[in-house]
Amino acid sequence: MEILFFAGIFLLGLCVGSFLNVAIFRVHEGEQIVRGRSKCMKCEEPLGPRDLVPVLSYLALKGRCRRCKAVVSWQYPLIELVTGVLFVGLYLLHGWDLVFVRDAVFVSYLIIIFVYDLRHMLILDKFTIPAMIFAVLVNLWLGLVPAWSILAGGVVLASFFWIQLLISQGKWVGGGDIRMGALMGFMLGLTHGAVALFLAYVLGGLVGAYLLVTGKVDRKTPIPFGTFMAVGTLAMLLAGKSIVGWYLGLFA
Repeated sequence: MEILFFAGIFLLGLCVGSFLNVAIFRVHEGEQIVRGRSKCMKCEEPLGPRDLVPVLSYLALKGRCRRCKAVVSWQYPLIELVTGVLFVGLYLLHGWDLVFVRDAVFVSYLIIIFVYDLRHMLILDKFTIPAMIFAVLVNLWLGLVPAWSILAGGVVLASFFWIQLLISQGKWVGGGDIRMGALMGFMLGLTHGAVALFLAYVLGGLVGAYLLVTGKVDRKTPIPFGTFMAVGTLAMLLAGKSIVGWYLGLFA
């Protein structure tokens, strides 16, 4: 019975991942997210039910459109699988309760922000502002994070990027980074949000150094830092207490 429940959670994640793909592609194309039928990005042929089964349709069609044989982005099955795995991980952490629902919504927004910034170098208000509103309301309601920490986290992390924006006159960061900083604080609170930001800089620095050494980028190449902020936030969401405990243990 437990196996069937895990399978159900994984299937839920696959379906949510499919919706996240729709949101990412349609927002970029300026289309409505919840209206209209899915279609091939090349021949614009509407997709039928057998073309929309998460992961399985991609495998059955060998990653190509049924009609025009255009290559379908690998993003579709990958995001579906990642979302499914993360949902199962959340269930293992929390069980089936309101915290699971909260974190499932958080994870969904973080995946969208990660992928969209990675692909298009933009952190859209269309994603961060609704996520901020949800994070503040649900965290205040559940009471798992002190109210002062939620509000202070959003203000402090947003101010961190706002100061950089003023100093660099927009060369280092943009408005999207400010809103993403606020979102991290509202999701995690002040302490865990600050650690998430630290992890984002460490990861961003390591990846940036690797890309520089391998010659894939130069010093003027912009880096989609929103992707690293999303990863840092996700890491703290899944293992925040363990990460903080490990760090404090270094000084014990």
